[in-house]
Amino acid sequence: MPIARVNGLKLSYEIQGEGPPLVLTYGFQSSVFTWRPILEYFTKRFQVITWDLRGHGDSEKPPGPYRIQDFSADLLGLLDALGLDRVDLLGRSMGGRTATMFAIEHAGRLGRLMLVGASAGPPSGAYRERFESNLKMARERGIEAVLEHRFKNALIPRKILTEPLAGEYRAHFLKNTPETYASMTDALFTMPDLTGRLSGISAPTWICYGENDAGPLDFSDIYLERIPGSARSIIPDAGHFPEWDNTEVFLAEIDRFLKDPAP
Repeated sequence: MPIARVNGLKLSYEIQGEGPPLVLTYGFQSSVFTWRPILEYFTKRFQVITWDLRGHGDSEKPPGPYRIQDFSADLLGLLDALGLDRVDLLGRSMGGRTATMFAIEHAGRLGRLMLVGASAGPPSGAYRERFESNLKMARERGIEAVLEHRFKNALIPRKILTEPLAGEYRAHFLKNTPETYASMTDALFTMPDLTGRLSGISAPTWICYGENDAGPLDFSDIYLERIPGSARSIIPDAGHFPEWDNTEVFLAEIDRFLKDPAP
């Protein structure tokens, strides 16, 4: 994958397809593998830019801690490096947190905003405890133990549990390290509460959650109520990965949103 130098770091990215630019930003300790079931849909309509966040994949892994603000600044730097003045943006999970902050801070660089399993504040309660438990596992037993825990407890989409997808997912996930896992957890736990700033998002916004997405689903009503004119889709028979769990319905819902002309 090509490399862009952004904020003193080497960030890996890839461009596919033709059309208006669309940036896809994935979630916590994830990878470009996340986009596999929906990438073809987008590349038929857009010039799609996928990228590895700092500490992920083939991008540089500087010492942490990291902040959501760092990811937003890296995204801005990547757009500048690629000469992109204005883009549509899809962020899922931690990428949705990043996209939320980017939409608030850099409204002039954004056309449409799509948020999947996003949160506008740090995790709390049982959701936070899960991250704390996995971080302890990563530090004490290594990143492979976290991977096996994900497979054993079906914390990833069912479609990924069997080969060859399981092998591909494993190869991407093992580019993570206990150190990057800790840095990413810091980014989640120190995220500022953005709920009071959501009304400042001016881009046409689509918010999407799986109906069984335990933690982030709490933010569904908050986003809908506070972002002017936003649209929402709750995907049935889906958890935190609706694009994998119920791909057909997910694409039908996002297609409905994208049929409105870009501003």
